[in-house]
Amino acid sequence: MPENPNVQAVRERVLQLARQIDKLSDPRTPEETFFPQFLEILVQTMAAQAGAVWMQDGQNQLKLSWELNLGSTGFFETPNAPEDNYKLLLKTLDNGQTTLIGSTFDGNATTPTGHMLLLSPLLKGKKVAGVVQIFQRAGTPEQAQHGYLQFMEQACGRASRYLVARDQPLPDEAPTPEYWKQFENFVLQMQRSLRVDEVAGTAANDGRLLLQCDRVSVALHRGNRCHIQSISGQESVNRRANLVTTMGKLTDSVIATSEPLLFAGKAENLPPQIEKPLAEYIQEAGSRMVMIVPLFPPDPLIRADEKEVKEGRRKIERKKPFGALIVEQVTDSRPKPGLVDRSNMVAEHVAAALHNARTHQTLFLLPLWRFLGDVYERLYRRTLLKIAAFVLVISGVIAGLFLIPWEYRVEGKGKLMPVTRAEVFSPWEGEVFEILVKASDPVKKGDILLKLRNEELRAKLLEAENKLANGVQTLASLKARLEQAERGGSPQDIIQLRGEQDQTTIQIDGAKEQVAVLKEQVEQLIIRAPIDGTVSTFELEKLLLNRPVQRGEVLLEVMDETERWHLELEVQEQRMGHFLRGVQARKTENLPVEFMLATNVEDHYYGKVEKISTRAALTEGEGSVVEVHASIDGAEVPKLRPRMRIGSEVRAKIGCSDRSLGYVLFGDVIEFVYKYLLFW
Repeated sequence: MPENPNVQAVRERVLQLARQIDKLSDPRTPEETFFPQFLEILVQTMAAQAGAVWMQDGQNQLKLSWELNLGSTGFFETPNAPEDNYKLLLKTLDNGQTTLIGSTFDGNATTPTGHMLLLSPLLKGKKVAGVVQIFQRAGTPEQAQHGYLQFMEQACGRASRYLVARDQPLPDEAPTPEYWKQFENFVLQMQRSLRVDEVAGTAANDGRLLLQCDRVSVALHRGNRCHIQSISGQESVNRRANLVTTMGKLTDSVIATSEPLLFAGKAENLPPQIEKPLAEYIQEAGSRMVMIVPLFPPDPLIRADEKEVKEGRRKIERKKPFGALIVEQVTDSRPKPGLVDRSNMVAEHVAAALHNARTHQTLFLLPLWRFLGDVYERLYRRTLLKIAAFVLVISGVIAGLFLIPWEYRVEGKGKLMPVTRAEVFSPWEGEVFEILVKASDPVKKGDILLKLRNEELRAKLLEAENKLANGVQTLASLKARLEQAERGGSPQDIIQLRGEQDQTTIQIDGAKEQVAVLKEQVEQLIIRAPIDGTVSTFELEKLLLNRPVQRGEVLLEVMDETERWHLELEVQEQRMGHFLRGVQARKTENLPVEFMLATNVEDHYYGKVEKISTRAALTEGEGSVVEVHASIDGAEVPKLRPRMRIGSEVRAKIGCSDRSLGYVLFGDVIEFVYKYLLFW
C-alpha cells in the first residue's frame, strides 16, 4: 500500500529539522548561539507558545539560561508559578526521562500556567546537565502529543551530544604552506630589533594575526611583579587601566607556578592563588578562553659537560620564566584547532627574541659601548691608529679635567628652623608644680605657660607683710600717745613720741617697698609666653613637672611658625677656605644654596647664605664646624610649606667659585696630597 502523502511530508519535515539541529550542533558553535536557535526550531516545529532551557550552575542549582516568549505565558505573573515549575524540573532531573504534563493521557494534571508542558533532560554522559521545557497550548490532540513527545526526545538527544562534543578537544589542523611562510616572516620580524618594546609589539600584533585569535599580550617580569609590555591593537599600554592591572596580577600568579594555564570556560581544579585573579580578569575582560604560556630563557648553545653534572661539580639550574604570552578568545570558549600547539611554538620563539633584547638592553651605558664598539671595529688590526686613538682619548680626558670649569660646592648639614623664636628661662629657683601647655600648642604673648613654687620667697613675703602690719599698728599706738601728751603732757614726752613716730613711718615705707618687690618676684614665678607662636619643646611634663629648676635655666622654647624660616647649617671648618674664596669671587656673602629635606629627597629647594659665624665650634660628630644661616627663596616657600617641621634635617650644597673639573671630582685626594705629603 502506498504511504500517505501527508505522513511522508511530515517525515521529510522532521528529517529536515534534524539536519538543521545536526548542522547547528557543531562543537565550534558557542552555547550562546546554539541554544537560542535550538529553542526557536522546537517552538516553531511544535507550534508552541514558548520555550526555555534550564542549566545547572556550580552549586547544582537550576538557573534559567535561555528562553523564548516565556513572558507571554504569564509565567512571571502567575502566583507560585516559578516555585511549582521548579518542582517539575527537579522531577525531570531525578528520573532523566522526557515527560509530558497536562496531556489527555496523564489525567489532565494541572501545570503552573495551565499549558501543556514538555520536559526533556540534557545529558552529559550519565549526568543531567539541564532541562529543556516547551510550553504547548492545552487541548492539543492526543496523536499530536505522541509526536511532540517523540520529536522532543530526539531533538534533546542531539543537544546532549552537542554538549558532550563541546567538552571534547577539537582535532588539530595541519599547518598549511602559507602558514609556515607567515610564521617564518613573523620570526624574522622579531629578530630585526634588539629593543624590548619593538620586539614585544611585533610579538603581540603579528602574533595575533598568526594565531587567528582575538587578542595577544606580552608580559615581562620585572622586580617582584609582572608588567604588561604590549597588547595587540594598542600603540601603548595604560598601566593604570583595570584590564591591564588584573591581567598583570593573573600573569604574576601563573608565572609563579612555571606552568601554562588554559581556561576554556571552566575554572575547575585550579589552585586558589590562580582561581581568584582569573575570576577577576574574566569579569573585567569578558574573554571566553584565556591561555597563558610562560616564557623561559633559551638553552645556552654550549652546555655543561655531562660528566661534570654527573660528578656533582656543576649543577643544572632550573630555569625561571621571565615573562608570559597571553592568548585570548572572546567569542568562543573552545580553543581553535591547533591553537594550543601553535601558541606554544610561537611562545618559544618570542621568548628567544625577548631574552636577547632584554640581555642587550640591560647593558650598562649601552650607547657608550656601541660608540666604542664602532670605533674598535674601524681600528681593527691597525696598531698605529689604535695607539694614536688611545693617546688622544687619554689626553682629551686629562685636558678636560684641567680646563673644563665647574662650580665647586661645599656641603653642609643642619636644620630647618623658624627665624622668630624665644627661649623661656626660669626667673628664680623653684619647683614646677603646674604646666598649662603641651608640645605643638599655639600660644599668644602673655599666655600662662607654667607655674613655679618657691617656699623661700613665700616665707620672705609673709615676713615682710607681718613686719608691715606691726609697723602700722605701732604707728597707730604712737599717734594716740602723742595726742594724749599734747593735751596735758610734758614737752619732753611730746618730742620723744614725735621722734618714734617718724622712725616708725620710715620703717613702714621700707616694709611696703620690700612687700612690693617680693610680690613682683612671686608674680614672676608664673611663666608667660614672650611671643606669639607654638610650643616646640617635646614632653614638657616628663621634663619639668615636680622638678626643681635653677635660676636662668631654659624651661621651654616658643617658635613662630607663621613667620620667616631659615636654614641653620654646620659647615666643616676645613671647607671654609672654598667658602671664603667663593665670597671673594662673587663679592657677596649671599652665596647660592641648594638643599633637600631628609624626609623628601626627591625635591630640591633653593636659597641664599645670609649670615656666617665668626668663630668655629667643636661638635662630636663633625669635629670643628662653622655655623651658617641661609634664607629660603620666596618662590620655594609655597612648595616647602606642607613639609615644614621644626628641626627638620636638611642637607645643603653651597655654591662657591668655579674650579677645574678634576679638582671638583678629586679635590679630597688633591688636598690630602698637599696636606700630608707635600707639606713635609
